[in-house]
Amino acid sequence: MNTPAAKRGPIAGFNLGKSIMLGLAEKKPYRPSSILDKEFKTELKSKGVGLRESPGTFLGAYTARVLGDVVADETRKGIYWRFNHPLAVADVALQKAIDPQNKLGPYGRGAIGLAALQPAIALTGAYNPLNVSELGRPTGYKQNMPNPEDPTKSIEPGTEVFQRFFQGRTGRPLAYPKAQEEIPDLTKARYANYMNFLYNDPGALGKATMGMVKVTGENLQGDPEARVFGYPISIPSATAATGGIAGARAGVKMGPLVESGRRTPAVMRGLAGGAVGSAAGAVVGVLANQAISAAGNAMRKLPTQQEYQNISAGRI
Repeated sequence: MNTPAAKRGPIAGFNLGKSIMLGLAEKKPYRPSSILDKEFKTELKSKGVGLRESPGTFLGAYTARVLGDVVADETRKGIYWRFNHPLAVADVALQKAIDPQNKLGPYGRGAIGLAALQPAIALTGAYNPLNVSELGRPTGYKQNMPNPEDPTKSIEPGTEVFQRFFQGRTGRPLAYPKAQEEIPDLTKARYANYMNFLYNDPGALGKATMGMVKVTGENLQGDPEARVFGYPISIPSATAATGGIAGARAGVKMGPLVESGRRTPAVMRGLAGGAVGSAAGAVVGVLANQAISAAGNAMRKLPTQQEYQNISAGRI
């Protein structure tokens, strides 16, 4: 039997979908949930809402479900990335830091995570948030599904988006001449060393961890980089994530998690703290990169041992 909500169209459907979504999150707080959740569809059906019976209400309900999924990043984290990706590990760290007893719920935590962790993700170099026309292709890299004639273009845009934002794939570096067009200070030596790091010699740490974790002093941009399960981690991304989590925790802990039955004040404090902490962490990371780069440049300007030996005593 149709409920009144089923007769009122998309807005009522949106509110119904939100209510069901929050109810399921309360019942099973740590269960992976997504737009594919069968229980959500079952709950809608029990309210007399279906695509055939009430398409407007049905679409409104699934609009709420999709928005909830985007905010809490549920499909990607709950189904694909649970503990086998550094971003999933960061998400678990955030949860334990700000809400170990699940009082804020997945959507409250998800909203805080947008402020605390998304800046760090943008700083990893896995995608370029400003390169919208090329689906976030990282600077100096090919698309995952490159066009043979122009590797900066993708022949499969849908697959490209899935691989980049769900699987975290960056694509292979462009050939040196094209990479240098996008990174003017890229040298042949740096390019060759980075290609060797990616595909041939993972270094001592990489060998010890069977390639799961490896580090290099210079990526294509000349900055230190770690690869964790193939995903790039930069110093600014690590410091931004650390600062974001610390700031979010400080903000949430400034008052009770639930005030007069409402979570909103705690979530807003966490949002503010996460944003400030993430920004401060990013600044620290960028300054650290600059200091390391300056030190490396200074070392490269020093004469080699052979050059010292070639200098005659009379010229010293």
